[in-house]
Amino acid sequence: MCLVMTSPLSFDLPDIPVQAIKDPVLDAAGVSLSILRTDLVHPVISGNKWFKLKHNLISARQKEKKTLLSFGGAWSNHLHALAHAGRIFDFCTVGVIRGELPTTLNPCLVEAQEAGMILHPVDRITYRNKDSTLISLLKELYGDFHLIPEGGGNLEGAMGCAEIASLYSENDFDLVTLACGTGTTLAGLASVSCLPILGFQVLKGDGYLAEEVRQFLTKTSLKATCEWTINDEYHVGGYAKTNDKFMAFLTEFESRHGIPLEPVYSGKLLYGIFALAKKRDFFPQKCSILAIHGGGLQGRRGYIN
Repeated sequence: MCLVMTSPLSFDLPDIPVQAIKDPVLDAAGVSLSILRTDLVHPVISGNKWFKLKHNLISARQKEKKTLLSFGGAWSNHLHALAHAGRIFDFCTVGVIRGELPTTLNPCLVEAQEAGMILHPVDRITYRNKDSTLISLLKELYGDFHLIPEGGGNLEGAMGCAEIASLYSENDFDLVTLACGTGTTLAGLASVSCLPILGFQVLKGDGYLAEEVRQFLTKTSLKATCEWTINDEYHVGGYAKTNDKFMAFLTEFESRHGIPLEPVYSGKLLYGIFALAKKRDFFPQKCSILAIHGGGLQGRRGYIN
């Protein structure tokens, strides 16, 4: 049984490095690239998941909610991080899983379960709809929980992501880049940034995510303080999809620069940056680019295995 905790939550961070990248492709394009290593913010609650969860946890504590409930797939970085956040900060956690649970759980779900998360599978149609009937059923089973949308895609998530801007100096860069799933991280950063932001969409679908971000900003009453765009050309076939060329790029990048990537988010971010750099006319000469590593490295295991 989880008890309602009233003690303040501590979100102290270590020093997060901004790592410069030296590469012939970038040199030929006349641009410079650095990577903000938010994958190092915490051993298990890494990258933007730490920031997306921060204000959700604070809100749940203030409302004296003892259970956190959210949604995700079988390899969800979000649910993996939420399970460990629940263990660390004394919350019960429930993960609503898309589709049937496999007979043998994968390492992501095993670790979530070991951290105390209850796994609640639902069929894909029910999961897609997430209607009031499902929420009512979940409340009957798990009580008055604090609901966090899939991927941490709410105002609290965006508020946390806005704090990523405090980890680097805008005077050092001309452009901020990041991978985009729900677009929450981009929306949060766009609400505080003076630098232009370029997002790389990791799901298939021409132009849809930019419209979703615009709707999210309106819904949450956040206002963009910078120019932002989303490139939808480097998703490699869709969410979590790969091909030989893409995987070869990840292998070469890690070997050359020693920075681990995963194929779902940050891998596609770097793949897109390097592809655009090869075009030679996309980035202005002497453009200084910051790429935000979004963490989620636990998901690498799904490809290694």
